[in-house]
Amino acid sequence: MWVSAYDTLGEADLSAMRDELSRSPDRHLLSLVVPIADASEAMLEAFVNSLWTQVYERWEVNFIISSPTDGHAAAFLAQLPSRDSRFRRLPQRTSSLAGAWNTALRSSASEFVVLVRPSVSLRPHALFLIARAIERDPDAVLIYGDEDAIGESGSRHDHYFKPDWNEALLRSQNYLGDLVCFRRSRALAVGGCQEEADCDCAWGLFLRLTAAASPTAIRHLPFVLSHRPTAGRPANGKRRQEVARALEQRLARIGERAQVEPAGEASYRTRYALPDEPPTVTIIVPTTCRLEFLRPCLNGILNRTSYPKLEVLVVVNGMGVNTPEQWEYLEEIAALPHVCTLFNDDRPYNFSKTNNWAAEQALGELFCFLNDDTEVIATDWLSTMTGHVLRDRVGAVGAMLLYPKGRIQHAGVVLGAGGVAAHTYRSMPGRILGYHDRAVIDQDVSCVTAACMLVRREAFSNVGGFDEALALAFNDVDLCLRLHEAGWRIVWTPGAQLYHKESASIGRHDTADGEGQWTFEWSLIRSRWGGQLMSDPQYSPNLSLDARQLWEPAFPPRVSYPWRPRSNEAPADTETIAPYSG
Repeated sequence: MWVSAYDTLGEADLSAMRDELSRSPDRHLLSLVVPIADASEAMLEAFVNSLWTQVYERWEVNFIISSPTDGHAAAFLAQLPSRDSRFRRLPQRTSSLAGAWNTALRSSASEFVVLVRPSVSLRPHALFLIARAIERDPDAVLIYGDEDAIGESGSRHDHYFKPDWNEALLRSQNYLGDLVCFRRSRALAVGGCQEEADCDCAWGLFLRLTAAASPTAIRHLPFVLSHRPTAGRPANGKRRQEVARALEQRLARIGERAQVEPAGEASYRTRYALPDEPPTVTIIVPTTCRLEFLRPCLNGILNRTSYPKLEVLVVVNGMGVNTPEQWEYLEEIAALPHVCTLFNDDRPYNFSKTNNWAAEQALGELFCFLNDDTEVIATDWLSTMTGHVLRDRVGAVGAMLLYPKGRIQHAGVVLGAGGVAAHTYRSMPGRILGYHDRAVIDQDVSCVTAACMLVRREAFSNVGGFDEALALAFNDVDLCLRLHEAGWRIVWTPGAQLYHKESASIGRHDTADGEGQWTFEWSLIRSRWGGQLMSDPQYSPNLSLDARQLWEPAFPPRVSYPWRPRSNEAPADTETIAPYSG
């Protein structure tokens, strides 16, 4: 239904593209680099036919052949140059895969190389949109688009509507896909293709190429540019381990010490090594001293946390302390090493002001803001989060938070969902893989909840901390948006897991008692960030903002092909207003 309504190309679309080309005939030559491995004649024929349907016709093809090719496939490839001069004559087969790649790169006639696997079928507008992006952004280093799968009957399914540039996600899976354009000179400058333990030269090249590029030079085209065949059986355990070891080597080449393990169906999770002298982390726990929550929270911090350098600030709101048992417990924890009990009699309770005040007292280089209704599950939670926050330009890291019965409470935040923001995968089973494994792998996100958020002191100070006008709600959304604006990244990792009872300590902020404050804060965040809330770069404009249908196609999408008239239709799936809760 989505395909027929919004993504079926008709003659009017093709004519509009041809008209645009006719007005600007001097376009870039695109050099396609096509690695041939186990490709059948039928596969190659389908791929070549998709090239001949391209609206954009200034292209050439260099095949990469580093292993014996099926006789029928080889014969098909050999006759292509005589049929179409844009197909370069086949190179001599080499024993080195990296050598074959680099020969193809060096012999390409264009600065802009398009890596494309012969297993995919290009849509007629694919090269047109890539060339158009180069024309409008001549400084682009790498360009990629969306994709889906196509069955034998021609039906399309399994869409992958991708985020904009997402550094952590590329270290978890090669989400850039099988159709990627990049600058030849920049690729050669970072060493070209190198021998890889799993024989996947592309992923290693993309990691090194993007590590050396400005994030603004990496462009995402939010349109389905190619179809891949329906996926076969997932790789076996041995193969997954080979890829994990190869990914460790790739990360080492860009200066990252890490352990990699398989996750999901086809992805990987990274645990970064801590420095020999890890930084001190100050864990800030605001509390109203409800002991049924505070006791297990502090017990998990003090007895089930392996991170070696901790300071714990328990910030007590005096309004909640009124029994001898509470006073005895506060005296007990105040005598423990690494624990400092601070009293903050701010009335009424203001989450932002409390945490800002505590941060001023903190000694750590990193702040972990932690609700008192959370509880540690695995001992390495803080080490995992710290490993991520010490990566380049990472300002904050969030964790996987689960309800006590095991369903997901927080797996990152999608901006714009429900009107302002919503937790993704909320109330879904804790073992769900998510959209293309996105519930089980590290990734950049636009926001994480402050119920468990690790922040660099430098980044927190850089943006002025939490906004104290946002006393109860959306303070984490506002902080994350200001961090992004200042050039910091936000990462979510499922490698750190805690339970979260969710607003159990101070109560929900969207109840009748707090309705006026919540309405004020909802209006404030909307007026301040309205446009950016509706264009989360880590969540595709082709996906729904209805908080109940996240990761489903949007009706209509919030983006349209550039040659089509702009629709005045309001996105129907942004109407549902969902309460946001950290």
